Amino acid sequence: MMMKNWMIAVCLLLLAACSDDIYDKLDGKWQLQQVEENGIVQNVDTIYYNFQTSLFMYQIYDPGLDDYRQSFGFNTKEGDNKLLIELTSNPKPVESFLKYTDWPTPQKVFIIEKADRKKLILESDGKRYIFRKF
Repeated sequence: MMMKNWMIAVCLLLLAACSDDIYDKLDGKWQLQQVEENGIVQNVDTIYYNFQTSLFMYQIYDPGLDDYRQSFGFNTKEGDNKLLIELTSNPKPVESFLKYTDWPTPQKVFIIEKADRKKLILESDGKRYIFRKF
């Protein structure tokens, strides 16, 4: 009986680990590789989105300074494929960070086009952001 209970517990853990929940797949660090807009593709390799449950960090690597700029915030999943990210003024004012991004405001809504363990594609305001798991 004890062995049967262990087998059931292991099976349940494996099923939970193999979840297809798109939002579980966001967790981790993602490196932006391309931004597509109006058929024009721009290659990028210095921007990172970091997700950990509801926490978010936007990082920009500056090779000239060999340093990172970063801003922290929160991400909220809505429905099947909608993602709201909100940057906060902690520890620095978010407005001083936004000038290095293409975000007009501290909040941005994305549609998740694809999210698996290796690739993430987000769409917002007519732009497609293509990431690889870092």
